[in-house]
Amino acid sequence: MSYPTAASGHRPPNLPDALTTWFAKNEAVLRTRGITTELRHSPEDGRLKNSAWLTAEAGNRAIQITVWNSGEAELDFVDLGSGDNRPEHRDLRTEQELHVVLGSGLDWVVLGTNI
Repeated sequence: MSYPTAASGHRPPNLPDALTTWFAKNEAVLRTRGITTELRHSPEDGRLKNSAWLTAEAGNRAIQITVWNSGEAELDFVDLGSGDNRPEHRDLRTEQELHVVLGSGLDWVVLGTNI
């Protein structure tokens, strides 16, 4: 897999903003489906690498999805009943990739599907 370099001219989308927009559009639907959510942001204190993270929980499962404006993403899948935790790292290049990650993560939380 090739990764963009500073010279390649590729800039990942601003994933913290994309996550915030997605959350604003979907929070009410998630709540009606019994999914407890919380969205948080890193402080705007001049850091070059800002982040936002979404925590979603339903039943015995939870996920935290953290995204940075660099395109990096960390996912933490947690089974609250057993205490099992499975972290994953992703490098996202598009907003659509973020939406796929969100959909898969929420399916895991609600439906118990394996990722």
